[in-house]
Amino acid sequence: MSTILQWRTKAIVERTSISEWLSYEAFDEKTNTYRLDDGRLGIIWASAPVLGLDEGRIQKLLNMFESDLPIGTTMQFMLHVSPIIEPLMTHHEVLSQQGSSDPQDHRDAKATAEFFLKARKTSLIPVPAIKPRDCTVYVAVTVPIKDFNSHGVDEESAHQTLAGIEEQLRGLGLLPERLPALQLIWLLYVLLNPSHTWEERPTSYFPEIPIRDQVVMRNTTAHIRHRVIELDGQFVKPMSVQAWPKVWHGGRNREFIGSLMKITDQITCPFFVTMSVVRLDQQVEKARIAKKHLINTQQAKPWMKSLIPVFGAKQDHFEMTVQLVEEGRQYVGMMFQVVLYGETAEQAQQQADGIKSLYRALDINLQDDECIGFAMFLSGLPMAIRSDLKYLRQDLRRLKTMISSVPANCCPIVGDWKGGGPPVMLFSSRMGQMVALDLFANPAGNYNASVIATTGGGKSFFVNNLIKCYLQTGGRVWMIDAGYSYVKLCEMLKGQYIQYGTQGSRLCFNPFTKLVHWGSTTAFDFSDMDEAERAKDRADEMAVLVSVLAQMVSPSLALDDVRQALLEQATMKVLQEEGNAGTVTAVMQVLLDTNDMRAHDLALVLEKFSKKGQYARLFNGKNNIDFENDFVVVEMDGLGDQKALGSVLLFCVQMNIQTSMYEKANKGRRKFLGMDEAWDLLSGGGNSAQFFEKGVRRVRKYGGSLFTITQSVDDYLVKMGATGLALLQNSDFKFLLRQLPESIERMRETGAIKLSDFEYTLLSTVNRGRGYSEIFSITPFGRGIMRLTVPRRMQLMYTTDPNELAALDRLRGAGASQKTYQEAIDLLLEMEVVHQGA
Repeated sequence: MSTILQWRTKAIVERTSISEWLSYEAFDEKTNTYRLDDGRLGIIWASAPVLGLDEGRIQKLLNMFESDLPIGTTMQFMLHVSPIIEPLMTHHEVLSQQGSSDPQDHRDAKATAEFFLKARKTSLIPVPAIKPRDCTVYVAVTVPIKDFNSHGVDEESAHQTLAGIEEQLRGLGLLPERLPALQLIWLLYVLLNPSHTWEERPTSYFPEIPIRDQVVMRNTTAHIRHRVIELDGQFVKPMSVQAWPKVWHGGRNREFIGSLMKITDQITCPFFVTMSVVRLDQQVEKARIAKKHLINTQQAKPWMKSLIPVFGAKQDHFEMTVQLVEEGRQYVGMMFQVVLYGETAEQAQQQADGIKSLYRALDINLQDDECIGFAMFLSGLPMAIRSDLKYLRQDLRRLKTMISSVPANCCPIVGDWKGGGPPVMLFSSRMGQMVALDLFANPAGNYNASVIATTGGGKSFFVNNLIKCYLQTGGRVWMIDAGYSYVKLCEMLKGQYIQYGTQGSRLCFNPFTKLVHWGSTTAFDFSDMDEAERAKDRADEMAVLVSVLAQMVSPSLALDDVRQALLEQATMKVLQEEGNAGTVTAVMQVLLDTNDMRAHDLALVLEKFSKKGQYARLFNGKNNIDFENDFVVVEMDGLGDQKALGSVLLFCVQMNIQTSMYEKANKGRRKFLGMDEAWDLLSGGGNSAQFFEKGVRRVRKYGGSLFTITQSVDDYLVKMGATGLALLQNSDFKFLLRQLPESIERMRETGAIKLSDFEYTLLSTVNRGRGYSEIFSITPFGRGIMRLTVPRRMQLMYTTDPNELAALDRLRGAGASQKTYQEAIDLLLEMEVVHQGA
């Protein structure tokens, strides 16, 4: 009995640890390099994917694979698609906590984060069931060291080789960052412990312990089965490419992770794709290939090829390969793997069948790695492939000799656009890739944006979300509207609502009062400006003021040079004598006192804006439009057919906003000046081009963003004319929602928004569904389609759906007991929960 107990105890205690299969030894913090247990030196870089491979990038990859690297150098390109989005969500919440003191903002940020985290188990939208995820490229390179390998180099040469490869990666358009030890531990933790949560990950790296012993949790087990690996309670399915199509171009590599155009052809589980490349001894390979070619040539007799056609195909392939090598191509060892994770064995097999079908449509033969699955799985991890050719060729039987142009065209570094900057706003791609975006992260310093969408295209949904996101991170937003699009949001966010139609009799828009550089005030800080810079700002401010006065005088045509000069002289005289206490009446009087009939003509037209004219109360006196809130909506509706007056009021409101942007209290804050539908007030032309030329520069100088919202590109090109074109061209960010076919054709014809043929095709597919909007985004960080999905509460905040608005109005009621929009939304949500429970 004791013998049986001893045997069972031994069987339990003596087990193979997963970490024993790993080669990660140590990390050198000075050089950010890793030491493997076979003596190799390596680096892992992390980067966002590129959006495509063109001929230039393919050539750069080819140059990399043909570089004079030590024999046995390994390169691995891993595209990891993971459900781990917690770091992004945490960052989103932290931005709100740092930027706002309002607890409701913190709750809203947390609700958004929880919405995306929960969607990993359900989906972002019902159909198709796409889940949020994150895609990262990892490039791992190892170099043999001469103390351990006959083909190795000294460590200094190895460091130089690795530094050179890093520069080549940058040239590819990747943004490589060397992965420190703790981040490698986190990556391996996710790959090797799939059932453990992100919160359970190791919190520290211990240099005195081998890295391989810090990545596998003690309760993680692996059971090797015939067709699948049971790892930590989940099921891992390793597969590798057995055969490639005869012709493949790197421009199609985005399809390795799912179709860009067919939303149903997707890989919906966690997975990674790894291409491993080994540097070979060219002379040895040429001799080996020549020997195989000779044998095949002897076999490929005409009568034999007729019986066994594969002999002829192999001979053709050998001859083509030899010719390419003679032309300068090189031999490399290559292995291409796809590894996926499933919660059950059945789910893993189902996903594997789907991926194989997807690849089969690309004419790529993807096969299961049976029996050797665990070894293949580990070989796909960064820096994990051995440089032992015998093991790779004879034991695994997976490494194939290829021409260097093959890995250059098959490199899996293409993925979805991930946006740019901190996650102030959160979106996803059509395939679930999380997209973080902050307009104020543009390194060029241009934060302006144009939003274009046809009626019902979702622009209000998008802009409402933009406003909410920036307010909850400490920003300020001024919206100039002419269609009551922001009444609900303004009420819910307790913003300030200024409506010309109902408050016009109490408002004064005198453009002089709010001048920054023509009066004494403590609201502004000039400490970081020298006198020359202040003088330039003063000149710009005067030019904007003159544009307002010119618009009063000539709302449909720009003034000629002489009249412009006369108006400038009169304005300067008033500024010098009265500063920001000046009025339109004072300018008119100076013009009347000028001995020039053209000046008298200007005064005559300006009279209706003076204290004697019909608009006296609007422009004479002290400007009393004070912005008392971080969110201000100025509603310009109510002007009727007074478009000329409307354009002047629009200019004055923008001057007020520009002044507010410059105040000390707003320094360093993200600031937006938005115009929605108010562009119609600019359609008369006049002096708007001059006004916006200076105004846009002032907004930018004050760290602000000017964004305009229209229904088509023609609103910029035709209705606003030169002003619209300037606004469009001065926007580094362009957000195109659903477009009419004729609007897309107009973009193509005019070249106002330059896209490739493929991008125009992609733009034509942009749509809006229930609960989400799609946006084709053109930004300094790249281009791509974003999908905006938000929690149900926020969706009701932003909604323009007639049925939902009607339901909210019914719940609000009327009269003294009328509920707020927030209360109505709460009631509607409660009703929906009850209905779902029933």
